[in-house]
Order: sequence, then structure tokens, then C-alpha cells
Amino acid sequence: LGGKESISRMHYAVRRLLKIVCSHFKGVVLFIDDLQWSDTATLDLLKSIVLDGEIPSLLIVGAYREDEVPDHHPLAFHIRELEQMNVTITKIKIDNLSVNYA
Repeated sequence: LGGKESISRMHYAVRRLLKIVCSHFKGVVLFIDDLQWSDTATLDLLKSIVLDGEIPSLLIVGAYREDEVPDHHPLAFHIRELEQMNVTITKIKIDNLSVNYA
């Protein structure tokens, strides 16, 4: 198989797995931390999952350090791209804990 075909098959396999898992539960949350360190291949896989309308009851929650994601960062590009495709993305900004709570 070629590189693109292998990637496409892997995306399909992951989406198929999520469809099966999500169909057996009332809701599944996929939490991914430190997205600022994600490579483009990982972000492409996440985009593939997000755009698959046949995965039932899946909520994807991603966390990243805003100060480490400038406009030219691959994550910022993927977020803008999904927003342009009318994908609902809810952003919640959480500040650092103060000394009193650490």
C-alpha cells in the first residue's frame, strides 16, 4: 500500500472502532490533553473523526496551552479549518491556578 492509502485505512479503522464502541454506550467522551504537541498526522486523524457523522454519542474534549499555539501552529490551522466547515467548537479558557489552589 502507498502512504496515503495506509493513512486512509488507519483513519477508517479508528473511526470504525469508535463507531462500534460508541454504539454500545449512551455517551463516550474522548479527552485528549496537550494538543499543542500534536503532530499533523494526529490532527488529521482527529479531523477525520470529527467529520464522521456516523459516530454516535461521541464528545471530543481537547486541551491545549493557548500561549503555545500561535496562529501558524498546525492546531490553530485545524481549528480554523473545522470552524470554516461549520463544526461546532466550544472554547473554554481556564487560567492557571493561583498559589492558593495549587
